This record gives sequence, structure tokens and C-alpha cells, in this order.
Amino acid sequence: MDKSGNNKSIPRIRFAGFTDTWEQRKLCDFGIATSGTSIESEFNEDGIYKVISIGSYSESSTYTDQGIRADHTDKTKSKLLNKGDLTMVLNDKTASGRIIGRVLLIENDNTFVFNQRTQRIQPNFDKYDVGYLYQLLNAPAMREKIIKQSQGNTQIYVNWSTIKETNYNIPDIVEQSKIGILFNRLDSLITLHQRKHDKLVNVKKALLDKMFPKNDQTIPEIRFRGFTDTWEQHKFYELYTFASEGGTPNTNNNEFYEDGSIPFVKIEDTE
Repeated sequence: MDKSGNNKSIPRIRFAGFTDTWEQRKLCDFGIATSGTSIESEFNEDGIYKVISIGSYSESSTYTDQGIRADHTDKTKSKLLNKGDLTMVLNDKTASGRIIGRVLLIENDNTFVFNQRTQRIQPNFDKYDVGYLYQLLNAPAMREKIIKQSQGNTQIYVNWSTIKETNYNIPDIVEQSKIGILFNRLDSLITLHQRKHDKLVNVKKALLDKMFPKNDQTIPEIRFRGFTDTWEQHKFYELYTFASEGGTPNTNNNEFYEDGSIPFVKIEDTE
């Protein structure tokens, strides 16, 4: 228990009906781990396999297709990933640590091979729900465990031999499954709304381009029905009343108040 009396082996929020204490497990307990090795010699733009390497990992913990492909050879055959495998990136090209330790979940057989600086984990499906492990290992607080063990300056890295001893609290597989499904649904909703957001951004961009006349024109390409008049030209200073307050409010004279009723707009408040 912590100082407040809370049991650290039990989450604050959980599904109804689950009361058992979570058990501590090491990262290496999750399944069989295999280190990636260099397969650059097998790269071919017409290759049948997608390659997972450092650049394949994103800050959203989803696969980024770099367009790198590899042939089917004896070398790549041993690096072929199966559905349900997890891969963890052990290097980060930046010092930020935003990529290192992130995990990808392989969703298709015979599609991906993994390159050097990536660790493959073949989960023990009898004890672990792979969807849960994916969410667990990518959770910010859990990734922090990996980041704290990293080394390097401009590029940081971790050794599997070190991080494999990292401890995690794990529930039974039934509760794992329910947690994994919940977060998978949330991820799907986030993706859906992100796509809607991106479409709206593009629509707005197109309308901004079409609903204002070009520099040498007086009528926009698109306008609301019923409006036919030519737009008039005005100078910028005619559009507003300019006011400038000399100097900056003096905090020493109590001109700033946390609960003041008038907001103060500073340069850094604008985008």
C-alpha cells in the first residue's frame, strides 16, 4: 500500500465483479522474445513483406508505412511476424523519448518482417490477452518505466536484457480482455473522429480559398445563393479601430489578478 492506504496492486477504476489483487509480472514473462537483426540486404521495392524498423513506430503507437519492402529469403523467413505478435522499438532517433519503447500489434499473418533495433514478443495467449498487453505497454506511465532505463544523448536506446526485468501489475486474463476491448473501442472512436476532423479541416481550407476573391478579382468563386453584388475594395485600416496601450501592466502594482474579470491578451496568447 502507498502512504494514503491505497493498494497499488488494485486499480482505482475497474469493471464490476472483479476484486482479485493484480499480480506482478516481468516484461519477459509475457512471451517469447526475439531480437531483430539487420535485414537491409533483403530490401527490395518489389518485395512481398512490409518492414518494421525504427521509422515504423509513431507517437500514436500505430504502424507507419515507410514503403520499405523485403524479399522472401531464408534471412527474412526467420523474421516473419504472426498475427498477435507484439514488436517494441528499442531505439529513438531523437532525445525526446517519444518513440522508444512503443509497441505495435501485428494484425495479419505473412505481412511483416522485423528489422534490427526492434524486439519481437510472441505472447503466451493462455495467460495474456494481446490487446491488453498492447494497451498496457503503450500507456504513458508504463512507457515511462522503459524511458527511465534508456541511455544516450542525441539518440537514445535501451537494452532488452535490462528492460526485460521491468515489473508490471497484471490481472487475470478475463479482466485483461475486458480492459483491452474497452481501449480498443476508444482507439477506434478517436480514429473515426480524427478522420472527420481532417475532412472538415480540408473543407474549410477549400472554402477559404474559394469564398474570398483572388487579388485581381472582385467576386469569389463560391458564394451563398442570392448574393450577386461585386465586392468593394477597402484599405485595411478602414476595417477596424486601432487602439494601443502604452507599456505593459505592472505586476508589482497589482494590475494582474488571478480572479480578475477582464482578460489580458498577450503576444504569446495568439497563434
